[in-house]
Amino acid sequence: MGILACLRETQEWGMAQRMKFNKAGLLALVLITLTGLAGVAWADDDSDREAVEISGAKQNDFVKSRTYVGGVGISSTIDQWGQFTGTTETIFNPGTTVIGGVSFIGNPELDLIPTIQRNFGFGALVGHREGPWAAEVSYWRSDHTGTFYFAGPVTFTSPARLESLNIDFKRYFFTQFPTQPFVSVGFSFPWLWMRQGSYITDPTQTTTIRVDDETLSGIGFNVGAGLEIYLGNGFSLIGGAYETWTSFDQINGASKIATNSVYFNNIPADVGSLAGNGLNLYVGTTFGVE
Repeated sequence: MGILACLRETQEWGMAQRMKFNKAGLLALVLITLTGLAGVAWADDDSDREAVEISGAKQNDFVKSRTYVGGVGISSTIDQWGQFTGTTETIFNPGTTVIGGVSFIGNPELDLIPTIQRNFGFGALVGHREGPWAAEVSYWRSDHTGTFYFAGPVTFTSPARLESLNIDFKRYFFTQFPTQPFVSVGFSFPWLWMRQGSYITDPTQTTTIRVDDETLSGIGFNVGAGLEIYLGNGFSLIGGAYETWTSFDQINGASKIATNSVYFNNIPADVGSLAGNGLNLYVGTTFGVE
């Protein structure tokens, strides 16, 4: 009995020791696993932090990265000063031009530079944002009435359309909040179309031979500011204004020959470009694209 008791005690002690070893091993395994998970989480956090630092975003930014499309209602104009007062015309002599089988030899082209009033239109945009910075491409269009004042006085009006392709870069502020003001700079490539604003005349410029539409085009520089209200990454309300300084240096008129030489008021020695500046307003929405 004494030997059996000793064996029983030995077995019980061994089982107890194995249980202690199993508990210790399980504890060690749990600690190792937790340590590994903590290391992975720390590494992921470092990766996220590095990615955020590279993009310029902050950990508490409301929007860190976003690709978006949108639509806006606009109010556009060309200021009524300089050459856009409705009293300036340009002259272009294309030499010999054949239109519809008819040759016009040495007949000058007269192009009217109208004045237009502010009017409403629409626009579409696409852009991408990283941290506080965004790049955006947009298209704007607005319909107007072009007005030109002949001597007499005689007032001539005709439908006109102002369109523009814009490339802008934005910098947002207070990016930890859903309501964020921004400033923007960029370039625009506008063109102004006017119905029957171009004439081919006889060499003395007293008889009109042909009347056709004209298109003025150029390049501009934009500076603006605005406010965007985010309702998450998927939707925002946006509004703003920007001033555009534009140089219209090409006219395509009745001769169907684009000219980069703009002569003012029938004086070939008075050559240059047309300054057409304007303050543009817009309000609309954007939608995030995953």
